[in-house]
Amino acid sequence: MDSSPPLLMQDGRDVLAHLFSAGEPPRQIVCQASAAGASWPVLVATAMDPFSATDMVVIADDAGRHRLGKRDHAQGITWATAEPVALAHALRRAASTRRQIPTDNPNDLAIGLKRGEITVRYQPAVRIADRKPVLLEGLARWQRRDDTPLSPDSFIPLAERSGLGRALSIAVAHRAFTEMARPAARIGAAVSLNLPLNVLVERDVLGWLRELQVQTRFPFSSLILEMTETAPVLDRSALRRALERLREAGLAVLIDDMGLEEDRAELLSLPFAGIKLDRHLISAMPSKRRARAEVQRLVRMAHAAGMTVTAEGVSDSCLWRAVAAAGVDHAQGYAIGRPLPAAALGAWNYAWRSQPVRPGQGAAS
Repeated sequence: MDSSPPLLMQDGRDVLAHLFSAGEPPRQIVCQASAAGASWPVLVATAMDPFSATDMVVIADDAGRHRLGKRDHAQGITWATAEPVALAHALRRAASTRRQIPTDNPNDLAIGLKRGEITVRYQPAVRIADRKPVLLEGLARWQRRDDTPLSPDSFIPLAERSGLGRALSIAVAHRAFTEMARPAARIGAAVSLNLPLNVLVERDVLGWLRELQVQTRFPFSSLILEMTETAPVLDRSALRRALERLREAGLAVLIDDMGLEEDRAELLSLPFAGIKLDRHLISAMPSKRRARAEVQRLVRMAHAAGMTVTAEGVSDSCLWRAVAAAGVDHAQGYAIGRPLPAAALGAWNYAWRSQPVRPGQGAAS
């Protein structure tokens, strides 16, 4: 267990602000529902997120039992009494390590897709100039019915190897459209979805996106697509045609994970709306002159083509200052926010807006 001293907070909003701040998240939250106030639903949603690193120990009271209801044995939440021995046992149970059980069987993933086991977490990106949220990147997660939840690295390569990339993309889009249909859920930002190259260039991609949009009433004007780097671009003409079709339909497309590869920089001649700089490139900026020069070069090229530039992996104030100095437009990473369930985005936005100091001024934000 973490040996650092506990923090005593009296207000649920302060707890959420600490939960969403930069650095390592707290391993545990110990609270009473009656003390959490209006922040209780978001605390519960965050604690029950199987992909969160934070567990919650609830000190039993009538308010907590009533407000949590039948979910009192859900993953991420442990009940306890205020009696010291019982509370110590509850803290030990909550600290048990979560273990992922990956699979290499495409049939498992196919079944999971049919069952609706694919969920989405949203990682915010903000405009560096004014810290305003501009993007919520929808990231796939697989919450298997009988096993510990799986992170993307455990199943996205399997989906692409086994021909399930399109089905996975549709599942993610359906979940994201459903959760983000209301303007309040989007907190003023657009939603971006990752599509592998082979799915992006399919002629029917607009068809199934439109069908999902009609079903969920998600506004197309709030959607952005990101082309992932899972395969090299062998047919630039086909990609150009696909981008033009999407642009005519009002959909912007970003190039994801731009790094040091020269062949991907050549994609800037195609009608993309922006680029996202790879987190490995960004993390190297403070120590490597080549990384700084490459970021500056890509920023110049992108801006000359009328594209925006987003830096991924901005995990501290040093990297925030580095990308701001290089002319990057938007920042994304743990210094801004981790991937969050939809229910927590409003609380993250409040915590982010309430920070008195900007990351570029040295804050741990």
